Amino acid sequence: MVLRNIFDGYHPPANLQAKLNVNYGTLNNLLRRRALCQPQWDLLFPPGRATPDSNTFDITLLFRLLTNICGLPPPPSGWHTKPSASDTSVEANLARIKFFRNEVYGHVTTTGIDTPTFSALWQEISSVLVALGLPQAEIDRLKAEHCGEEDFLNVLFEWAESEEDIKSQLRDIRQDLTKTGETVAEVRQTLLDVKEMVEDVHNLQSVAVTSYTIDEKRQTQLGDGGTVRDNKVDTKLQEDVEVQIEKNRENEILKKLAKIETLKNVRNHADRYVDGTRLSFFSAVNSWLNDRSSPNRVMVISGNAGMGKSVLSAVICEKMQDAGQLGGSHFCQHDRARHRNPKVMLQSLASQLCDILPEYKKALMEKLSRNLGVEINNMEVKDLFEVLFEEPLSILNDSSLAYLIVIDGLDESEYQGRNELLDVIANYFQGLPLWIRFLVTTRPEIKIAENLKNLHPLQLDPNVEENVKDIYLCFDKQISHLLQSEHQEIVLRALVEKSEGVMLYAHYLADFIKKEMPVLTPELLDSILPSGSSLKSEKSILQLVGISRRIR
Repeated sequence: MVLRNIFDGYHPPANLQAKLNVNYGTLNNLLRRRALCQPQWDLLFPPGRATPDSNTFDITLLFRLLTNICGLPPPPSGWHTKPSASDTSVEANLARIKFFRNEVYGHVTTTGIDTPTFSALWQEISSVLVALGLPQAEIDRLKAEHCGEEDFLNVLFEWAESEEDIKSQLRDIRQDLTKTGETVAEVRQTLLDVKEMVEDVHNLQSVAVTSYTIDEKRQTQLGDGGTVRDNKVDTKLQEDVEVQIEKNRENEILKKLAKIETLKNVRNHADRYVDGTRLSFFSAVNSWLNDRSSPNRVMVISGNAGMGKSVLSAVICEKMQDAGQLGGSHFCQHDRARHRNPKVMLQSLASQLCDILPEYKKALMEKLSRNLGVEINNMEVKDLFEVLFEEPLSILNDSSLAYLIVIDGLDESEYQGRNELLDVIANYFQGLPLWIRFLVTTRPEIKIAENLKNLHPLQLDPNVEENVKDIYLCFDKQISHLLQSEHQEIVLRALVEKSEGVMLYAHYLADFIKKEMPVLTPELLDSILPSGSSLKSEKSILQLVGISRRIR
């Protein structure tokens, strides 16, 4: 709120788009230097010519804008160091906000804070915010606000999302470097292939000429027989060239399809799986997949945040991969535009399916080589689905093996305010052949639940007995070696209760215990989660420092 008000004073909302365009060069330079990430860039210059809105800017982005395009000079101590107490300028207070955000909120490593530290931080941060224009009444309201374990869960999820965002950016950087290396390797290989083709042509021609020279007399006697032999050599040469040309044509067509490599997503999520959990879901998927009489082409698994849907999807991907039945996979991510774009997703799945089904690849190449009347990236989602899946799959012979395509996080595929993918899944997937099946995971949002109710989704319910047993098993397998035998059952039951049926919470709680507690006793159990005034203090600090971010 405070940073946004200051920023809006320099660049009012009515003129924000024009001001950002004026500073495009500066901002683009920040993007190239990775001082801005792609999701932040999409907020400044939204896809589809949408209007930027400073209300969507978080504290990190606002600070970056204030220090680069608002003409503010850095304080004597710089933007990245806590200023001296005597410096009370606006610039110094902005630097303090950044310092507090990083030290107390962004890079915090503990789940509790003692009362004296809380009081000192509260007073110091309050004075800075008041100096920057935040009403004292708002600060008092935050301090008095009631907080509980549900709020702590939300903070935990936000930390997890922040950690995943950082990992995602690092993976993108690594992937860019890998793709650059692959491109160089592809160019080198293409040159080698061309060289080999030229050599093969020369060799074949030499063989043909040599054969003709050696057998010239006999060929003359045989008359047309020599011509037939030459024609065979020429035909073989022509066939080899035509095969290579066809391969090159197919590769060029495939390169036009977007493709997102999901192997890292699968590995990262599957690493968090605990053997022996979610067995009924694996059994249900396997039975459905092998039941050719089932009218459903789509199985939906629904559950709230933190229930382990992505882990479940990843493990199923690995099982299908091992069985040779994985047609493709896609993990939607709300904070990455390409990963939530339904057009990119459909193209990527089609590209993956080409890798496992040569007959489908041939049919798709034939379809895409024609004049479709419009570029595939400009098609509506349902038209793109028809071109990439409905039409090419309809001409293939029935397969004795069922292939599974996994789509994780349907609720995160909203793109430019619409969820076109939801409509396609609900209304068009059912028309595909029986041997193509789709597994879709989603949160049980009202619109999604209403559209998919006819598919009878499987529910990941935090309160059912099986889920409670899975969370118990999660703790038992990961931390039982840290528990004294006489207290083991009591502690495990208490941890299950604290998890409140949320698998992600159980995962992070077990990880915290392994790192921070060599031995866990019932007496130490309460220290795992802050409670009472400790929890309230921590939550209040987080709200105060992150006041411009809305904690969900």
